Amino acid sequence: MGNKSNVFFLDINKKANRHLMDSLEKALDGTKLLKKISNSDKTAIKIHFGERGNSSYIRPVFVRKIVEKIKEYGGVPFLTDSNTLYHRKRHNAIDHMITAATNGFTFESTGAPIIIADGLTGKDYEIIKIGGKHLKELYIASSIYNSDFIVAVSHFTAHPLGGFGGAIKNIAMGGSAVRGKFQQHSEFVPGLKKELCKLCGSCIEACNYNAIRKGKDSIYFISENCVGCGECITECNYGAIHPKFKKEVKKLQEKMIEYLMGIKKQKNNKMIYINFLMNITPHCDCTSFSETAFVPDIGILFSNDPIAIDKASVDLVNSSPFNPQSTFYQEGNSIDKFRAINKETDWNYQIDYGVKLGLGNKSYKLSRI
Repeated sequence: MGNKSNVFFLDINKKANRHLMDSLEKALDGTKLLKKISNSDKTAIKIHFGERGNSSYIRPVFVRKIVEKIKEYGGVPFLTDSNTLYHRKRHNAIDHMITAATNGFTFESTGAPIIIADGLTGKDYEIIKIGGKHLKELYIASSIYNSDFIVAVSHFTAHPLGGFGGAIKNIAMGGSAVRGKFQQHSEFVPGLKKELCKLCGSCIEACNYNAIRKGKDSIYFISENCVGCGECITECNYGAIHPKFKKEVKKLQEKMIEYLMGIKKQKNNKMIYINFLMNITPHCDCTSFSETAFVPDIGILFSNDPIAIDKASVDLVNSSPFNPQSTFYQEGNSIDKFRAINKETDWNYQIDYGVKLGLGNKSYKLSRI
């Protein structure tokens, strides 16, 4: 794709004589992206409700404003996410909905019902066939598949396997059923720096697949049990567990792009993307805790191009100063902060592969609202 894509930027640090909810409303109208919604379109607001114990997810009050605008444009909105591969408080629809309510997402607070996209136990899915390099069949959460329109509302963060988590991950991983998540993570076994392992056992407690054992000097992996969910990487406080090989990280990111491709094609591009660059944390909202944001709040981005909006998000984060209070603080203005946080992970794979498959542009025009 040769032309630059439009990415609209609501700079929350720019002085304005209106509150943020008013600015968000005007931005949603000004971008004209919601005009693509046809009357009575069942509109999936694909969002992350936050894990139990996490506090850095997008605030429900912002979601309510998006819900109100979708209704104004004739859509019938519902909030949705799919169940997790790992066993915490979003692994089944019951726990998932309780977690959503605990974190403030209810019909009363947002104005829209919640539907867990892949059903009670993560087994409600539809199959999309593609001719991908890695994948031939995709297992798409049924409520994502059966929606008429998707608004991907993503909290932009760092991520150990993707480098960053934004629109791509929100749709690709979050739009797949549990079987699809396993498919994307398969063949990924973490690596271990034995000299950093403290034998604290936190990774063993976090692993629900009996894939980690305690040895004499360090832990070790049972590769045939590992599903590649990456939960142990998040749990390790000493940096001992890390993505093992660049080729495995690359493969996972490319699989995410193939999932995005399948969903975009099935939706006939009736999708838009909103990235919240606020409370930008070193880990995604899947963790049961929240760390200090590593850069100041930046703003909100809007686009109909998932590649461009994520690339613009990376660029805006990397051009922002490191928070001195962050665990990952480094001096200097030209630091790739995502590589500083996850040294073994190159986030570029997914961007370049997305461009190669024609899903969007690496080049973009940033238009301030």
